[in-house]
Amino acid sequence: MDRIVEAIVRMLCALGGCARVLPGVAYARWRPGQPLKVLLAGYNGARNTGSDVRVAALAEQLHDRFGEAVEISVMSLDAAGTAPYFPANVRQIPFGTLFFWKLFKACSEHHVVVLCEGSTLKSLFANALSLYNCEAAGVMRAQGKPCIAYGAEVGAMDAFLARAARDLCSDVRFCVRSEGSLRALRELGLDGVRGTDTAWTFESAPGRERAVELPRAGGWDGVTPLLGIAPVNPYCWPVRPSLARLARSAVTGDWSQRYGAWYYFSASRERERKFQAYLEALAGACATLAAERGLQPVIVGMERLDAEACERLRGLMGGAVPMVLSRDEDGFAIAEVLRMLRVLATSRYHAQVLASTALVPAVAVSMDERLDNLAEELGLDAGLLLHVDEADLAPRLLLALDWALDETPAIQGALRVGVDSCRRRLDGMGAWLAGEFTRFEGFAPQGSSFNSDTHRR
Repeated sequence: MDRIVEAIVRMLCALGGCARVLPGVAYARWRPGQPLKVLLAGYNGARNTGSDVRVAALAEQLHDRFGEAVEISVMSLDAAGTAPYFPANVRQIPFGTLFFWKLFKACSEHHVVVLCEGSTLKSLFANALSLYNCEAAGVMRAQGKPCIAYGAEVGAMDAFLARAARDLCSDVRFCVRSEGSLRALRELGLDGVRGTDTAWTFESAPGRERAVELPRAGGWDGVTPLLGIAPVNPYCWPVRPSLARLARSAVTGDWSQRYGAWYYFSASRERERKFQAYLEALAGACATLAAERGLQPVIVGMERLDAEACERLRGLMGGAVPMVLSRDEDGFAIAEVLRMLRVLATSRYHAQVLASTALVPAVAVSMDERLDNLAEELGLDAGLLLHVDEADLAPRLLLALDWALDETPAIQGALRVGVDSCRRRLDGMGAWLAGEFTRFEGFAPQGSSFNSDTHRR
């Protein structure tokens, strides 16, 4: 079924050059003197805190650097949910999991597309998400317009997806967020420059008052240091389209594994067993640490899909644990909660990014290369990086969290250097982006030069 998605994407890319004459398509071509129409194409509106805050920070960076010289639009699965992240002059374009035609139209009516979802090209979560990015790239290439992947992550891909990426993304200007992504990109036969994630400058002050209230509502006394836990379900991926499962759901009435339209999570008894073992390891280690060190656990759900993992984890910890979920709260409040922590155990990339900006020591329990790449980028000790499927996860996690508490000053020193480096790199990315925009004759923003050779390392 992923091949059907690919076929539709390739067909629309082939039609890209005909957009001017297609009914219902407002085709835009740059003319000097007009604002540059920039489309931020990502996965916003799914109550995924990381996806939302990184794009909010990117939009702010664009406004700060280019002002009224750009008009920004954002693809959103839920415009009401993403509205708090953007000023009124940012246009939100609604779309759904059957994204094909709406994405085609949105690309056609803009001068440049910026691919802004972190997991830009990889098969782990959903081939459809990478094919979404491939469609945007292919349509813009067919129309002779630039497409830029900004703060992108590139990882392992199924063979057919790798071919599609090579074919459709050959003209994309990649600025990837890690050295590992740059290696993966080059193995794919493409190239780019080294950057970082865009969320390092996300400003969460509007959520500060709310952030204090949330753990209190769950029983926190406002004084006891907080132990944050950001779990996921590492074993429900990838999501794939399936007409057979859709038909079965229609007959049985069981829609529990469905993710919009015709997409379904991966599921099996073995996956469930591994998920339960992972949750039990988190619960055991964190409950023991909290009791021994006098900490108050707080569970943080970074994406709406994490709610089940959070609720099951709380049940394993006895039920009396504050819980902050992105299905209920925006990224401003969640980021502030993360920045209030004494220590964090996380399987979520952006939970660690946001906590690190407040020098909160974190132990990563990684399900893929993203947290591994982040540890490398921040120069963190290898003892702070664990993996979801390793043996004896509970005692290893307890040992790592104990060590993080004991060595907090040293870890904070490393974080201070690492976060500062990421923010300086992000500033350089903005200058690089300005250079990309100067392809448009008459568009000449001001900014310091970006040395791509330096960022290739």
